[in-house]
Amino acid sequence: MKRTVKTIGAIAIMGIMLTGAYLLGTTQADIITVEKVIEVVPDGYIDSTTEDFYNNYVDMRNVIDYTAGMDGLQLYCSDGSGYYLER
Repeated sequence: MKRTVKTIGAIAIMGIMLTGAYLLGTTQADIITVEKVIEVVPDGYIDSTTEDFYNNYVDMRNVIDYTAGMDGLQLYCSDGSGYYLER
């Protein structure tokens, strides 16, 4: 008799735990609707499609060769232009 009561008690406790876990999971899940999309830009991000980028920065994706010497750095771009950075 004692063993039957223990078995029934263990089954009841497991059932209560499973039911509680299920109910907790379904009530915690909530659908959030966003009406306005907010774009998050990380710190230090430089947009390479703006006019400001083309006027102030060298697009390193276009650099095909370089020479480095004691006096500075010469960059050669795919469009034939070059940039020299003096030390």
